[in-house]
Amino acid sequence: MQEQDHSRIENIDLRGVSCPVNATMAKKAISQLHEGETVRIIFDSGESLIRAVRSINDAGYRIVKSEQLDNAVAVIVGKGKPAERP
Repeated sequence: MQEQDHSRIENIDLRGVSCPVNATMAKKAISQLHEGETVRIIFDSGESLIRAVRSINDAGYRIVKSEQLDNAVAVIVGKGKPAERP
């Protein structure tokens, strides 16, 4: 039996969405992932980013990578244990 490739990356731009709504929207998108899939979520820099990432980690999702953008941070998230915090 052949394994399916679930490595797609969906992009969600949550810049301008305040906390806790940004975290709620992010977790909803992440919850729809299949094993091996990731989603790239863009958050505004600052306190709302910190709270959203903490909420994502606390929900049991895994931060795979983060990258600094102009006044924002892109976070790639998958299902699994928390890995890092930007």
